[in-house]
Amino acid sequence: MKVSVFGLGYVGCVMTACLAREGHEVVGVDVNPEKVETVAGGESPIEEPGVGEAIAEGVAEERIEATTDATAAVLDSSVSFLTVGTPLDDTGQLSTTNLYNVVDSMVEAVDEKGNHRVVVRSTVPPSTTRSLREYMDSKTAEGTDVDFAVNPEFLREGAAMDDFFDPPYVVVGTFEGDAAEDLVNLYRTLGLDGEVRTVAPEEAESLKMVNNAFHALKICFANEVGSLASAAGVDGRELMDLVQSDRKLNVSEQYLDPGFAFGGSCLPKDSRAIATIAEDNGVSAPLLDSIPESNDAHIERVRDRVESVDGSTVGIVGIAFKSDTTDMRNSPGLRLAKQLDDEVLFYADGLDPSEAVGSNRDYLDKTMPDLTDRLVSDPDSFLDRADVVVFANNCARPELTTRLEDTPVCDPVGTVPEVADDVPEYHSVSW
Repeated sequence: MKVSVFGLGYVGCVMTACLAREGHEVVGVDVNPEKVETVAGGESPIEEPGVGEAIAEGVAEERIEATTDATAAVLDSSVSFLTVGTPLDDTGQLSTTNLYNVVDSMVEAVDEKGNHRVVVRSTVPPSTTRSLREYMDSKTAEGTDVDFAVNPEFLREGAAMDDFFDPPYVVVGTFEGDAAEDLVNLYRTLGLDGEVRTVAPEEAESLKMVNNAFHALKICFANEVGSLASAAGVDGRELMDLVQSDRKLNVSEQYLDPGFAFGGSCLPKDSRAIATIAEDNGVSAPLLDSIPESNDAHIERVRDRVESVDGSTVGIVGIAFKSDTTDMRNSPGLRLAKQLDDEVLFYADGLDPSEAVGSNRDYLDKTMPDLTDRLVSDPDSFLDRADVVVFANNCARPELTTRLEDTPVCDPVGTVPEVADDVPEYHSVSW
């Protein structure tokens, strides 16, 4: 396949080198004539293991050429990858100006061909590719067919070629009605082990930034933990090695699904305690310190969504902080109830607050001493009185879900997604 790569920076050069190494023909395009001359001369404008050798070989075997002529590149290729930079602008947003400039440069050739494939590989905010697609449609002649896709890259500098050929997955964001077969087939020719995942364009666009934010979060977390450990006389690397060795809870999919706030006795207590320990040891740990605040903010988000529903009475299902337990300490359902201005009822789902003992009893007496008075045990009575029902933990109640036809639902945990099409309003909040 012959492809054009717009932007001979880091991502563009790596892609050019990798595709050419596997036998594809690549036209590199850039507005900077120095970069073009460098690549055309068989050299790489970036320092990255393996890239220089692959470009030299590709040019020598006439699989790589470089040009400043966008029209010629589009006419000579079946698909164009956009890998231009999207730097931060003065407002802190990613600037997409370079992408629109590329689209402008492609219009003449696209019209002449009558059809083309455009793949956005630059890091962009959600909906950027949709806007570029609409912009291209407004610029091209009637009847010209241009398919767009999003294909985020997951490359680490210093290991980019290895990452290109051994990705965790290949993600392709496609629009309904636009063909993605060319792109999928291109990756299949590379013999990659990673699964090809086809998703919505906005999801693909978001993924790159979310992945990078998660990587940054892990680095900051490890550094704060290491600094705290060092201040306490503990080897931070040995400590984090133990953390990483837990593949069941720590380095796994556990706790990574958007849902409701955390509760119970351990996470609220220990997330506050570790921040206090850091402060007492003179260690600045803003990330650790912000965990309880972030959890509180999520309860407020759910509160705002609940209060957006018309009505004066909120029915909460889920008194314990999660299902299959009687622990009500820091229950998100109870904490939500404390923040609501509306009347609040709780469905008596087999948990009797009068039987609570010890710290569980102390928590209830302190936060919601009138809980028993708010309990409703009959499902029909509960639904008759509730203007909106909130499922606050992951315990579904069939006796309720079969009667929800006329009642709006707020379901932050994802307990009853099957009722979404059957109720007047369904609010998931974060998923």
